[in-house]
Amino acid sequence: MKSGYIYSVSDKALFDAVNNSKVSNQEILDIFFARGILVSKNTPRKELASYYSRLPSSFQEFERLTNTLGTKVRKERSSSCQISKNVEKDALIQAAQELCKNIQANQVGIADCNILPNGEIEVKINYEELKLDRSELRQTVKKEAVIVIEKNKDGYTLRTPANPDCGKWKEDLIQNIQKESSEEILFKDISLEHIADHKLRTEFFTELIMKIGELELLDVTDAYVFHPKKDNDGDLDESDAEIDLGVHISKASLKGEGVLQSEEIKGLYEKGFYIWKIVWRCQGALPGSDQIELEAQFSEPESFTDFSYIVKGQYRYKSLNEYSQTRTPLSYSMEKDILQKLEKKAHETIQLISKKAGGEDEEDKIP
Repeated sequence: MKSGYIYSVSDKALFDAVNNSKVSNQEILDIFFARGILVSKNTPRKELASYYSRLPSSFQEFERLTNTLGTKVRKERSSSCQISKNVEKDALIQAAQELCKNIQANQVGIADCNILPNGEIEVKINYEELKLDRSELRQTVKKEAVIVIEKNKDGYTLRTPANPDCGKWKEDLIQNIQKESSEEILFKDISLEHIADHKLRTEFFTELIMKIGELELLDVTDAYVFHPKKDNDGDLDESDAEIDLGVHISKASLKGEGVLQSEEIKGLYEKGFYIWKIVWRCQGALPGSDQIELEAQFSEPESFTDFSYIVKGQYRYKSLNEYSQTRTPLSYSMEKDILQKLEKKAHETIQLISKKAGGEDEEDKIP
């Protein structure tokens, strides 16, 4: 029996599935008609669900209900790292093909490696994620992950979806690349783990969002701040310990307009909070440009690692100072172009912040 698949479910699970609002009335009629049973539209749904749950069912029928009840997969954030120049493209292709073989050999999913016309190396993985906290026919979620290796002026960029499964495949791919190469390869993540100053960590985001390529900052709509808890027990005397109430707020979020200019966030800065996640809108310089909404974060706010980002969508220009209320997705080429520019700006910002941390530009630090 192949792991991850459900071949037999209880009558209670079948009852709940047919009675679920996601299953349309027409779908119920089709399910019964496939068994040669005609059903009246006036028959109560619970009665139909109760009757259906007592019938023997095949795996194909289970799969049909599973697909109908399946959860829609949300668009995932991206994560990337830079690969140094001294790696051969053939080594990258070999490493990607080896990853595909290992994924299929371990029956994790179906993986395929392709060389695109523009020279990019693409690994497409179709797999299933098991959610054991859901009802039986909703436990399997079908997903697709696309891992891309593309050329840039400093070497290559490895871009993956930011989730635990892809994180493991990314590490496996990096090991394969190193194994296929005769020289030591450098892999550079977007990380500020070496910077502890809370002001500089906030400055990373305020500098990052100012301009992404031709897109200039319009407004910050969401800012999430973090305040790590420090162990100062060794520095406290008895009088300090007596008045310590043990209260510590680690996270806070601010939403609205002009968030970075608010007195609330400035007050949090003074208490040692720093931004770890941000959502902002930006716009091109040309009149009539659409507004683009972006999000970036460090998934591990305390260590400031696991940087990920996403183009959430665009608000279409309608007329002067008027934009659509509904966010729509960008084209693949536009989104990819923005991601590339955001990655480039993130690496440049890290270099700037690292120089300031070294004392080369002290007066430019945020107050």
